[in-house]
Amino acid sequence: MTDTAIKAVAAAVEALLCNEGSGHDWQHISRVVHTAEKLAKEEGANLPVVLLSAYLHDVDDRKVTGDVMTETTLPNATLIMKEAGVDNGTVLRVIDTLKMTGFHKSLGRTFNRTLEAHIVSDADQLDAIGAVGIARTFVYGASKQRPMFTPNEAPMENFDRESYVKNQGSTVAHFFEKLLKLRNMMHTDASRREAEVRHQRMIDYLDAFFDEVNAPEAWRNRLEAYRAPQKAAA
Repeated sequence: MTDTAIKAVAAAVEALLCNEGSGHDWQHISRVVHTAEKLAKEEGANLPVVLLSAYLHDVDDRKVTGDVMTETTLPNATLIMKEAGVDNGTVLRVIDTLKMTGFHKSLGRTFNRTLEAHIVSDADQLDAIGAVGIARTFVYGASKQRPMFTPNEAPMENFDRESYVKNQGSTVAHFFEKLLKLRNMMHTDASRREAEVRHQRMIDYLDAFFDEVNAPEAWRNRLEAYRAPQKAAA
């Protein structure tokens, strides 16, 4: 695998996502690649596979394409790699990695994730929490015309992949449905440490938000469950 091919993939992804408006834009990709590269070096993972997967992890995402089927067939990722001259063996490894990456893909399913998939998942999910994650969440909600906060509508609980994908609830509810769960879904020690810091930033933000909107007590009670330290790694 040559640096030229990886740079060609990066350029193609930048051209595709530079004007993306839901928080899955080129800046998001760049942050995920930076984090994934650092983790890959620390964990001894296959760096080209990690880099390519990080660059390509959103190009077929339903939130970008509007088509759930692209997450299974991965047409954009496959075409971009082939046009960049990525060898077939690496293409297959990246495709496998992409199929294991993504919060909603894991709902109701058990993956025997590779180290590379662990790293890309961690890097992507770290960008979904903390200060940047808060901003991205509201950008995404606005792009889908979701309400910012619906005080009398509780977040979904015990949901499956299909109901999660179809959900049109409020942006604040999304914190409870996904974002506050992510710190306990990290796979590497470095990711867990950073997730704890970013998790606390979301707690602090929601405390202030609920004060300012005079939220019903039920929302404050829900938040209490997420204040405890994260679960110990298995």
